[in-house]
Amino acid sequence: MSDGEPEAGACASVRGPRTGVDLARGLALLGLMAAGVFHAAPGNGPSALGPMSAGDCPAVAFALVAGVSLALTSGGCRIPDRRHRASARAGVAVQAVLIAAIGLALGFSDAVPVVLPYYGVLFLLATLFLGRRPWFLARFAAVVLLVTPIMVTSTLDSGVPQPQGNPTFSTVVADPSGLLIDVFVTGLYPVLVYLASICAGLAIGRMDLSSVELTRGLLIGGLAVVAVSWVWWLAFPASRSHGWVYLIRSINSLGSAVVVVVAALLLVRTRATERLLRPFTAVGTMVLTLYCGYVVVVATGVLGSSPAEQYPVLLAGALLFAVLWRRFLAEGPLEFLVAQLARRARHAVLAAGTEEPE
Repeated sequence: MSDGEPEAGACASVRGPRTGVDLARGLALLGLMAAGVFHAAPGNGPSALGPMSAGDCPAVAFALVAGVSLALTSGGCRIPDRRHRASARAGVAVQAVLIAAIGLALGFSDAVPVVLPYYGVLFLLATLFLGRRPWFLARFAAVVLLVTPIMVTSTLDSGVPQPQGNPTFSTVVADPSGLLIDVFVTGLYPVLVYLASICAGLAIGRMDLSSVELTRGLLIGGLAVVAVSWVWWLAFPASRSHGWVYLIRSINSLGSAVVVVVAALLLVRTRATERLLRPFTAVGTMVLTLYCGYVVVVATGVLGSSPAEQYPVLLAGALLFAVLWRRFLAEGPLEFLVAQLARRARHAVLAAGTEEPE
């Protein structure tokens, strides 16, 4: 959730898309907040009722944007060499541990499902793919997207106990094996499924996003994926088993997330729209801070009986805080802390001259 500085050897197109990525990240956060407030959290296979759940797309978009950001901060459309790849992996690993730890600390309340522990593990897995090229990442994401929804729903249908509430530090001690099953398979944000999104994001981030033709092509591709998922849903009602429903939802959500992210990249190319959307872009620069604030506010129960009132208050608060904070500092407080520790890890690896095997 926190971006580091671009590594050496980054291509010329790295800095241009960053504003669009921040905008997409901000929109994903606000969507995730809406899903939590209106109790539209993503469901596992057996509870899926349609190809598009309101809680799916924001979480998938979050993971997709995370992949794009990791690609941009580790070289953009140029694959980093072994030394810088090791440095980037060290920084991302530190980010992952801190994000997961913050998420476990926020698990004290079950008023809202906390996504951070799942994303921390997802970031760790993403370090394995920082040296891969776009076509490999895209193919791998497609395989994961097609296979894991069936795996998850089959596991759930087999009677594996489902998690009761958010994971916490006490869960790590009391039930480590159950926590692993929760994080990877049975939780609301199963890492095995969301791995497709972060790998797709890495693939997009490894492309030359300064190309208008490329981004428009990605937009058309995302729309095509969404259309196919809806046609599949409407044309083959007999195939609506738990696994197939979850599969269609996953395809639909990833296609929708690609549309959101690429549309954000295109919108900021026009100065008028870029200026108009700056408050939402500001939100995208401090999503970790704002997400934690959102969880704490919802946990207190303020306006909890009236989601139609609670969400506008949260939305206005997030936009106002982000705009005011950006007048003084470029990063949110938690982003600054995470970025500083991650930066130290990267610099330590570079100073040590560590190289990783191919």
